[in-house]
Amino acid sequence: MDGRRTARELPPVTERELAARARGLSSAYIPGGDDPELERTKRTEARYMRLLIGMVLLIVGSGLIVSLVGLALAAGVGK
Repeated sequence: MDGRRTARELPPVTERELAARARGLSSAYIPGGDDPELERTKRTEARYMRLLIGMVLLIVGSGLIVSLVGLALAAGVGK
């Protein structure tokens, strides 16, 4: 070995990694699980998605309206 250490040979640096090593795990791993309130979560996500789409439509629509009004005013000023 030429004196360089690989990433696997470095000591753990976080409390989570230290706790994982103490339990015999090779790295800190947080397993996924089932959401205990899946239906509630889906309803909340759907609400946020509708809100996001509404905000995007509002921003794009207001930009379009402002542009059209600006063009109409500019066309009227030239006459």
